Amino acid sequence: MNKPLHCSCAAHTELSPCELAPGLKGLHCTSCDGHMLMLEDYRAWRSTAPAQPATTATATAEDDSARHCPACTRLMQRYRVGSTPDFRVDRCAACQAVWFAGGEWQALLAAGMGTRLDEILTDAWQRQVQAEELRKGREVVLRQRHGAATMDELARIRQWLHTQPERDELLALLRADW
Repeated sequence: MNKPLHCSCAAHTELSPCELAPGLKGLHCTSCDGHMLMLEDYRAWRSTAPAQPATTATATAEDDSARHCPACTRLMQRYRVGSTPDFRVDRCAACQAVWFAGGEWQALLAAGMGTRLDEILTDAWQRQVQAEELRKGREVVLRQRHGAATMDELARIRQWLHTQPERDELLALLRADW
């Protein structure tokens, strides 16, 4: 990158070089504490990165508005990381740059997902996050409707049924009048 790049935050601060992890170069906005990372640099780093244990860190709440890529000014796509941690990273498909708002890179590392960025940026990952969120929403509604004790008992029975070799027959017996 030859010309200086500027953050798309309100301050429009010039991005300065930084090291996101040992051996991983990125750019930093001192105004919003965001970081930009080129996927090419990330992939080279990931191939030599040590395993990362999960710790704790939180990302700064960011608005849901679209972000412009600091490198090419195109709109970046937003990708959900997951339910835990619950935040989005922004990716420019044209330049292969990723933007982490304040604390997001650290939260990704803390969750032990620093070497899984390529997976997070896939459609399959995004569908999985959406499906998990829908499942959790259904569980909340069912717990409100039937009560926590009933749902806990059903979960216990379901877990037990999964261990039974004749579970289909057992389910049929549950529904039958005998």
